[in-house]
Amino acid sequence: MLNWRPFFWAFLISLIRNSDAIVAWSRLDMSPSNALCTPTEIKLTFKTTTPITHTDQIRLDMPGFTRGNCNNAASTNLHDQALAKRYPAAKWNVKWYEGTVANSFHDSYFLMNPVQGTAGVSANEVVIIIVDKALEIKANCGTVSTQAFTLYDETLATTTIAAANRTNFTGGCYFTDTRLDVHQPLDKTWMKLTLQFRPAMNIVGGENITFNMAGFTNSNFTGKVYHYGTNVPGQGDGAAITNVEWDFYDRYSDARFHAYWTEGTYKKHLPGYVNSTLRFKVETGQTLTAGTLYTADVDRIKAKIGTVCSLPEDYDKITISTDAAAGAVVKARVGHTDSVGNGCKQLGFCSGHGKCNFCTESCTCDKEYGGAGAIVGLDIKKDCSERVCPAGYSWGALPTDSNLGHHLEECSGAGICERGKGVCICFDGFGGAKCDRRTCPVLNSEVCSGHGTCLSMRQLSMKPDALPLSDPWDYKTTGVLYPIYGGGREGNIIVGENNVTWDERFLHQCHCDSGWPVGLGSGETQVPEYFGPACNLRHCPSGNDPLTKIDETNCTGVTAAGGKGVGQKGNLCHAECSNRGLCDYETGTCECFNGFWGHACDKLKGINVEASE
Repeated sequence: MLNWRPFFWAFLISLIRNSDAIVAWSRLDMSPSNALCTPTEIKLTFKTTTPITHTDQIRLDMPGFTRGNCNNAASTNLHDQALAKRYPAAKWNVKWYEGTVANSFHDSYFLMNPVQGTAGVSANEVVIIIVDKALEIKANCGTVSTQAFTLYDETLATTTIAAANRTNFTGGCYFTDTRLDVHQPLDKTWMKLTLQFRPAMNIVGGENITFNMAGFTNSNFTGKVYHYGTNVPGQGDGAAITNVEWDFYDRYSDARFHAYWTEGTYKKHLPGYVNSTLRFKVETGQTLTAGTLYTADVDRIKAKIGTVCSLPEDYDKITISTDAAAGAVVKARVGHTDSVGNGCKQLGFCSGHGKCNFCTESCTCDKEYGGAGAIVGLDIKKDCSERVCPAGYSWGALPTDSNLGHHLEECSGAGICERGKGVCICFDGFGGAKCDRRTCPVLNSEVCSGHGTCLSMRQLSMKPDALPLSDPWDYKTTGVLYPIYGGGREGNIIVGENNVTWDERFLHQCHCDSGWPVGLGSGETQVPEYFGPACNLRHCPSGNDPLTKIDETNCTGVTAAGGKGVGQKGNLCHAECSNRGLCDYETGTCECFNGFWGHACDKLKGINVEASE
């Protein structure tokens, strides 16, 4: 006779054929291996001791598993061989028998047997049966992760499946349909509470359901605690009342459970009471049945429970737990809690760009809306509806200390913030997202007239051809050029990013192009071809004055304009139009004096033959 005996809190395999055990060993794998209420692939592996035909059945008990919606609603039986696979080739019939809510689904099981007409399974053969997750079999909310996986047959010989892969369940949903409803939800007033829960397991006498009532207190809202309606003065911070008991005869005439209040810790000017609890203890001889919805009221006058501060809707610190789950205490958020007080209602709930402090009823805005990290002193709304613009070092701030001359200011004090977009509209001559750059001139819609590059002071100081020409000793002695504006070398120490002038990256100037090399070296000229703030002017060609005995283009040993560098041997001065003509700086062409000719006016008429003659 077949033995269908289930094994409570464990996965059991009953393999039955007359009086002979037909399985030598087995293994059970699940994927995922650590989830509740998640469709699971179930893989059963075993080795036979004798042949198995279609008249033999394998039973796999699945305590705590269901095809339902995990809200303690049972599903139906399912017989569908298409959802099971077997290796090697023979197919298997797989039938699912849904357990009952009253038994917390511990009476769920599979029946499996080879399809009639197939060869079945030989002795000493390894068989793999896979139940697809499309069958939507899952661990119910109340299922614990401590099951042992045991194989037994009708001779009651048992073997623990050491290779079971079940691990700790993630999360926990020992209760469903949980909620806390608050009647007359105003802070600093007593209020009636209604608590609701549906257990996923039977909870018997002596076991407890505990609500963590974060933010709630049995006090006069200043730290002075009441004890069952009686004022207990002088308790102050940290006051606690334990085992304050109420009966709920108004809802349950059979008094299935009693309630006990434990007062949390009071903190002045803070929400506090995060560890207040309301515990329901099931009376001896009573049982809260799995799948049944329970509701309990807390009387406003009798209990004297309220909140010091406003509380948000669905407050994540209000939780429910039980000690009924095989000795394990599992805590989960209450599914819905009413809000209490105004909170940040007057501030549009922080416009979706911040967090509400329900105790002070003020917003802590996100950084880009004026929150932590933003500059102080902004003229901005407190409801997080206006954006902050990028801040830079102020151009016009007065020094506040010997080392503090430019504090951070929105748009660097050189622009107007467009609050709707958080974008700076810079004044003329300023640019960048923070308006922290002095821009280079633009002529004919081109920066530096199209004849130069806009560079920062630091960049310019590191270019040997930028004006004023400089001759840092580093370059002559090491061949490496260090910045002399905002950094450089002091002795043998490189002055870097931590020792810089505030404006080295913010002030910009045009570095003009040139058709000839510029610098203090041999063959280099001390002025560029294009010049002026916008590089819109052009020097004329240079030449040696034909009437003098000296070479006006020789700048060896000559100090460059600005006094920061001296021309090396072979360095060239720029003798515009050979000092014998006037330069048109718009075109860069010479108008020679009478008696002189050539592009650089460096030829005498009658002595030097003109090209046209």
